Amino acid sequence: MKNILASFKTAIILLVLIVIGLIPGTYITPKFTEHFYAAASPLMINIYNFLQLSDSYHSWWFITLIALLLINIIACSIYRFPSLYKMLTKPSLKVPKKFGGNSFSALTVNKNGVERLFRRIKKRRYHIIERKEGETRNIVLQFGRWRHFSVFFIHLSIITIAVLGATTAFVGFKGYLTLPDGTSSNIWHNNKNQSGNLPFYIKNNYFEITHYRTGQIKAFITHGEAIYGSKIIPFEIKVNHPFVYKNIWFYQTGWDIDKANSTFVVNISSDGTGKTKTLKLGSSLTYKDIDLKLINYTNRFPKFGDAVLVEVKKGNFDRSGWISPGYPVNVGDFTIELQRIIPRYVTIIQASKTPGAFFMLIALYGGIFFTMVGLFLPYRRHHLFIVPIENGKYRIYKRRKSIKG
Repeated sequence: MKNILASFKTAIILLVLIVIGLIPGTYITPKFTEHFYAAASPLMINIYNFLQLSDSYHSWWFITLIALLLINIIACSIYRFPSLYKMLTKPSLKVPKKFGGNSFSALTVNKNGVERLFRRIKKRRYHIIERKEGETRNIVLQFGRWRHFSVFFIHLSIITIAVLGATTAFVGFKGYLTLPDGTSSNIWHNNKNQSGNLPFYIKNNYFEITHYRTGQIKAFITHGEAIYGSKIIPFEIKVNHPFVYKNIWFYQTGWDIDKANSTFVVNISSDGTGKTKTLKLGSSLTYKDIDLKLINYTNRFPKFGDAVLVEVKKGNFDRSGWISPGYPVNVGDFTIELQRIIPRYVTIIQASKTPGAFFMLIALYGGIFFTMVGLFLPYRRHHLFIVPIENGKYRIYKRRKSIKG
């Protein structure tokens, strides 16, 4: 069982399964779920619900895979740490019976040569482990030995990210507030039909869209305030410039037209005279024997952009159609013109609380740093034996099989 839990092969299998498990979470959208429920058989719907494919990142099987990977990482660390620590701090210092053959290279020096050797070793910052056996000095030199421990810090960062991610998933939240100008709310909703209450209110004083000279949108900005009891904290939210209050982050994610509060200046004229009125959707304008009612509005009408759907009645004539600013429409002797649109907007703000986000970021950067250490910090290990011989000289033997990596 220990071999399975601490196996590298087990880790690879779990990582492959997790990557496969990411696919439904990436491609299955709420719309797909709606269409699936409408078209699938009861058996397939039961399987779909059992696997929780509409929210696979929080499904029982995905959480189980993550938990098994964490257990594998912890088991690997516990299983390998003692032997690695012993190898680096208490290496084998056995003195061979003979120093001949191809296993050693040899060099004869005097006492000054030995001192120069040690000065050179210290200059290169080798870690020295030495033991004397009689007159023989048994020495192990290591450079970059702590590189081997980087894998444990990588494991720690993965565990930290997973644990804090789970905490965020079950304690934090992400939802949206849709606010017309002049309104406030403390209730967020998300696409999983979930909702919750903020500990304070968010008010949209007014929403602003700025444009380039070409007419393209430059920025959209929510000017508002957070209301917490008697405290009022003004803010300005735009893309990549969030507002943070009480550890809750607010992002500008989108906007829409507030059709109900947008107004439209409409003119009906005939024979040089006419009538102009500012209307909202659902209201009407009557001039002589023609009656016009506004039905709908869009800012994405093909070729024209802004357009209003109107219903026109004149005697037995009853017809609906779209009109746009700058394009008058003739109905008999009458001319109908949409002179101006005064749009009102709805801002869409994302509210997000991720309790462990800061520490997850630290763990992520820590994992990247220690990965670089493990990949690029060199490790060298040399085993030397210094044996005194006649006339104050010394024979230095070095194992030919030095460890590099």
